[in-house]
Amino acid sequence: MDLEIRPVTADEVPAFVRAEHVPFGIRADEGTIDDVAGLVELDRTLAVVDGSAFVATAAALSLEVTVPGPRLLPAAGITAVAVLPTHRRRGLLTLLMGRLLEDARRRGEPVAVLIASEATIYGRFGFGVATSGLAVRVDPRRAPFGRVPDGRGRVRLLDPDEMAGVLPAVHDRFRRIQPGEVTRPPGWWKAWLRDPEDDRDGASPHFAVVHEGDGGPDAYAAYRVKESWSPAAEPGHELRVEEVIASEPEAEAALWRYVLDVDLVRTVTAANLPPDLPLRWLLGDPRAVAVEALHDRLWVRLLDLPAALCARRYPVRDALVLEVVDPTLPESTRRWRFDAGPEGAECRPTDADADLALDVADLGTCWMGGAPMSALARAGRVVEGTPGAVRRGDALFAVDRPPWCATAF
Repeated sequence: MDLEIRPVTADEVPAFVRAEHVPFGIRADEGTIDDVAGLVELDRTLAVVDGSAFVATAAALSLEVTVPGPRLLPAAGITAVAVLPTHRRRGLLTLLMGRLLEDARRRGEPVAVLIASEATIYGRFGFGVATSGLAVRVDPRRAPFGRVPDGRGRVRLLDPDEMAGVLPAVHDRFRRIQPGEVTRPPGWWKAWLRDPEDDRDGASPHFAVVHEGDGGPDAYAAYRVKESWSPAAEPGHELRVEEVIASEPEAEAALWRYVLDVDLVRTVTAANLPPDLPLRWLLGDPRAVAVEALHDRLWVRLLDLPAALCARRYPVRDALVLEVVDPTLPESTRRWRFDAGPEGAECRPTDADADLALDVADLGTCWMGGAPMSALARAGRVVEGTPGAVRRGDALFAVDRPPWCATAF
């Protein structure tokens, strides 16, 4: 039987969601279906239909991603990518990705972004690691600060019914200055605030604490607590930090002080914190923070290479000829003269000899600041054609705020 690839209708969203969850070993319930229905854009969904059954799915969200500068850039947020176990190895993922990326280009989105379930899948489609995150474990009993924070402002625990009125606005201000962060549509917040029990892994519902400065709420921390008592009634609770969203260092320090002082807690964990996490440097004993993993988070795919390169800002003035190899967009596979600086950038085709040669995925990594060019060169992923070009590339693509993405989608 022939397979059909098409968008889904509103009535088909439940079947779309159920099919998307099966490869992850999840049976989607009605709450999950409602969450996804409130987030997806029907004209940006795709399903592969075999007879009457959905056997593969993919979708894109109309997002905005912050790039170094900071600058805001339209982005296609690739999500809901799945192929049923019965239809693997038939090229369905390649067909779906090709259509989503071509649609994004038609819409004028210079980049696509995603969170990868497996790190080996998306490089062949031109995606490179744009941001990384730290998973940490902290012993709060060893966590006095080495320096007392400023103390301006106050920290207040929110009632559950206050969260919707406070957290989205604080995050929206934060994401505009944080390279690598993306918008959170209303449907994203609706799903987060629903806080289904299946997402808690035995821990509490969300708690949220907000830092309030002279202008009102300016930072927050969201967390859960998982109770644990010894046979002798000794507490050993785990506090799981979901995110600390703060634009100013003093507000961030105040939130960490609150988190580390919660009674009965013996372990504080977090799965995704910025790679330049200042917490270690706040503490008198930096060994109280154990880094358990450094993992990829946001992946980026440059779809309109000149538009993407010219969208961000660069700390120094320089010009490089980049020889780019793009596995799926032949028009990007060429040499580009890239002239950039603090005021802006120009990018145009050239026949000049290349200073640097690299794959479009690795260019995306450097473009966001996810890794210095010299690190990729040491791994053989960037080839230097002109002596000193890698060092110049490091200086040109340097960032003053490392990229980080707090948002899963």
